[in-house]
Amino acid sequence: MKIDRTGIEGLVPHAGAMCLLDAVTEWSEQEIACTSALPAAGHPLARDGRVPAIAAIEYAAQATAVHGALLERSDGPRAGMLATLVDVRLELPQIPTDGEALSVRAALLSRSAGGCLYSFVVGTRRATIASGRLLVALRAGQPA
Repeated sequence: MKIDRTGIEGLVPHAGAMCLLDAVTEWSEQEIACTSALPAAGHPLARDGRVPAIAAIEYAAQATAVHGALLERSDGPRAGMLATLVDVRLELPQIPTDGEALSVRAALLSRSAGGCLYSFVVGTRRATIASGRLLVALRAGQPA
């Protein structure tokens, strides 16, 4: 099931330029794959016209938020926050501004009432930009 940018904006707590994902291309109970146009100089996370590779983590975090909302069959964003990053590897100094769209993939490793652990890879067809694991902490009383 493909989900466009409008659908994504209804599932994450970001809107407008800060909603970094353009489409969900596929998802299952365990994984999600998204795409995003390469950043332009006016990107909200750009510094001196370039987006640092560390910003790839925000793309991955938004993909995990979409995944969580899809799993919960939620009509809106979940209350959660990025709590921990583990084994993050930045393969490039910045996100490329030319070439193919970004690919954002996240795989659910574990899930509990307190949070979710995902592995992620953000890149293009030519190169991996960032990879690692992230833990999303959920507000108490929120469904897992």
